Amino acid sequence: MCFDHNCLEDKFDNLTPSTLTHKQNLLILGCCQRKSFDSGLLPAISRYNGPTFQVLRKFLKQQPQNLNFFSIYILSAEFGLIPQDFLIPYYDRRMTPSRAMELQSNTIEKLGEIANSRPYKEVFICIGQSYYRAIQGYEKILPANLNVQVASGSLGRKLGELHEWLYGKPPQLPQSSQKKIDLGKNLTIKGIEVVLTTQQVLDIAYQSLEKNNQEFANFQSWYVVVGNRRVAPKWLVNQITGLPVSNFTTKEALRLLVQLGIEIHRV
Repeated sequence: MCFDHNCLEDKFDNLTPSTLTHKQNLLILGCCQRKSFDSGLLPAISRYNGPTFQVLRKFLKQQPQNLNFFSIYILSAEFGLIPQDFLIPYYDRRMTPSRAMELQSNTIEKLGEIANSRPYKEVFICIGQSYYRAIQGYEKILPANLNVQVASGSLGRKLGELHEWLYGKPPQLPQSSQKKIDLGKNLTIKGIEVVLTTQQVLDIAYQSLEKNNQEFANFQSWYVVVGNRRVAPKWLVNQITGLPVSNFTTKEALRLLVQLGIEIHRV
C-alpha cells in the first residue's frame, strides 16, 4: 500500500477517464478540511466529509443510477485535480494562494483533457474562493459548446445550487419550517433567499467553526448550540447567507433560524 505523495501522483497520471460515453455531465468539487480519519487509503469521495460531499453522497445513495450520467472530479489542495474514486490517505493541507498558483498549470491541463475526453453537455463547478486561482483561465480550455455553471455566494447558497443541479430542483424545506411558510412567512432575509435543511445549516456552522474564528461567540441574550459550542445567531445567519451582521437585526436572524428548524436558547 503506497502513501508516498509522488507515488500517488504517478498513479493518477496513468489514469484515463472512463470510456462510458453516456456520461453527459461533469461535476468539479473542491476538497474540504473535514475528512474521515480512517487509516489506509479511501476513495476521495469517501474521505471528504464537508457539506458539499454530504449532499453529493446523499444524492448518490438515493439515486445511484445517476452516477452513470456524470463524472465527478475533486480539486484537492494536496493532490490537485483527481477523480472521485482516486484512493488517498488522510492528510491536513489547506488551499493557500501560493498553493493554488502551484497547482494552476497542471489543473488547467488536466481539466482540459477531461472536458475534451467525451461530449459533455454540462459542467458544474462548486469550489471555495481560495480554489479559484487554481482553475483561473478554465474558460479558454473548455469546449465552446459546454454549458458551464459555477456556484457562487455563501456556502449555503452554493449548497442550494449544487442540490438543484443534482436533483433538478431546490432542496425541500424542513417540515416545521414549511408550516411557518404556509402561514405566510418566506425564508428570506434582506432579499436573500435561504433554501437549506436544518442539517445543512448545522454543517455550515461546523465547517465555519473549523476556521477558529472567535466572532461566533459574539452573542448577548440568545445563542445556538453547535456541537459543544454556543454561537451567535447573527454569526450563523452571516455564514449561511453572506450578509454582513450589520445588515440585519438579531430579531430577523432569530426568525430565520427558527423557520429553518434551528433551536434557539436564551442566556
